[in-house]
Amino acid sequence: MAAQRCSLLNTPAPAAELQTVRKQMFLAFCAALESNGMAYVILAGYQAYPDRIDSDVDFLVSESDFARLPELLSQPANVAGARLVQMLQHETTACYYVLAIQVGVHMAYLHPDAAAAYRRHGRLWLSSKAVLATRRLAPAGFWIPAVAVEFEYYFVKRVDKALLEARHIESLAALMAQDPDGCQAALQRLMPSRLLADVASAISKQNLAWLTAHRGALKTALQRCHAKEPFKHRCSNLWTELTRKVHRILQPTGLVIAVLGPDGSGKTTLINHLEQEFAPAFRQLRRFHLRPHFGNVASGGAVTQPHAQPPRGYFVSTLKMGLFLADYGSGWLRHVRLAKMRSSLVVFDRYFHDMLVDPQRYRLPQNFAPARWLAPLIPKPDLWLVLNAKPEQLVARKGEITLADAQQLSLAYQELARELPNAVMVDTSQSLEATLTDAVAAVRQQLEHRMSHRLAASR
Repeated sequence: MAAQRCSLLNTPAPAAELQTVRKQMFLAFCAALESNGMAYVILAGYQAYPDRIDSDVDFLVSESDFARLPELLSQPANVAGARLVQMLQHETTACYYVLAIQVGVHMAYLHPDAAAAYRRHGRLWLSSKAVLATRRLAPAGFWIPAVAVEFEYYFVKRVDKALLEARHIESLAALMAQDPDGCQAALQRLMPSRLLADVASAISKQNLAWLTAHRGALKTALQRCHAKEPFKHRCSNLWTELTRKVHRILQPTGLVIAVLGPDGSGKTTLINHLEQEFAPAFRQLRRFHLRPHFGNVASGGAVTQPHAQPPRGYFVSTLKMGLFLADYGSGWLRHVRLAKMRSSLVVFDRYFHDMLVDPQRYRLPQNFAPARWLAPLIPKPDLWLVLNAKPEQLVARKGEITLADAQQLSLAYQELARELPNAVMVDTSQSLEATLTDAVAAVRQQLEHRMSHRLAASR
């Protein structure tokens, strides 16, 4: 069984199949915008679309249509059955969506990144009205901006972020080759005359070294050549931005999962797979073993013969519970909650409640009341995955407990799963593929449910 688990886990996702699903999602996404009367343009990076989509799909719509997008994308029928599992508003007029379809043990994603304008640092660089007025139909059947408009957008974005790589310069050079006059006119609006010739030459010759060496000066010059929006508009945008940040604090877009279960139930294999499949739906990954450890990295290495050690005394065990309470309280506020606000997937390999089921493993006295008293005070994850297997399989996989102990643990974890809110029991007695499919489905459904609930509350 162990060999089978490692083999399947290390098997790469069926890239061709997932790319086909992603292509279908993209085409359905564009069709949904069209059928709902939303004029749009795919802003950049579309050259291989729809056959290959390796990054976010940057697109622009009008401000009125921007407000309609959550409702449109939340309907599975609109985008080839895809479900909206994540929505991150990262600017006042920009929002990042994550659409997903489960394909067996894997997840296929499309990441539409919507904008109603390109606005940064109090400056309006591109308005949707101006961009949409120049749009043209790409050979593959979706809408793209005029060459000069795309050049202007891409140049401003790269210079403003002070991030210029070879692939960025290659794209800018290709656009300049298609429309030299239009791109030159765009540079004249964006750069002072003293830099204009050098910048145009560096782009056309793909001189990355020069552009990288002058990126600070280019960013300063870019901002000086473009006036800020009127004070009234900047105040309105500032208020909108403040509201966005408060919303992110009150409704963080990260997710906390606790994976519980007896030794031999397959926690490590399952956690590794979940992190691999759901990483594209989050900004970062964070894993803790049992508790936050005050933010320090804990190895969480395998414990051999955990039931062979004698229990600690009542006094020492009570001190340990005090440490755990302080760790969960402090660590949750300083690290777990912060990670959620930063759109991280946080996974706990075991949790406090494992001690209620298997006190012997943690060297606690039997029927240790303080653990039960403190359990309601421990912060709760968004989703509990309680793994279990047939007692005979637990003994065969680990061989560190008796059949009678395995039977007792199996029943206790089933009872715990019934008591915990948002808990899903995952039967790891079945094949690994079926187990991982069930676990992926549980996380996906949690994300879908949360997204649906938040959208309904905002209407």
